[in-house]
Amino acid sequence: MRGIALALGGTPDEFEGLLSLINQDDDITALEVRNLSGEWIPATPIPGTFVCNIGDMLKIWSNGLYEATLHRVINNSPKYRVSVGYFYEGNLDAVVEPLEVCVKKRGGNRMNEGAVYGEHFINKVKTNYVTM
Repeated sequence: MRGIALALGGTPDEFEGLLSLINQDDDITALEVRNLSGEWIPATPIPGTFVCNIGDMLKIWSNGLYEATLHRVINNSPKYRVSVGYFYEGNLDAVVEPLEVCVKKRGGNRMNEGAVYGEHFINKVKTNYVTM
């Protein structure tokens, strides 16, 4: 029951969509992201700002210039935590492929295969839940 695990803190996750904006409580650090060295680091709240999580689709469009953000929630605070997310998504039938300008920045090499937005989204979401 991954949905519950994420709410309480748990399973690391890459956002399957395009982009998410997260508004965190100013005084509770619970969101962590994994850096390129594989270390989990806190996404310490900065009052008046949003956390921007890059998703799989932006990784494809940017030809890997931007990586999807692996993140998790570990709330060790005794206080109730509120986090409000806005998820920016594409059309479900959109074909997502690396943008040519981004392919050129990688020396002409395509680092990612294309995907149909909705198919990718549904396939990834299916892995979020236990089948009983």
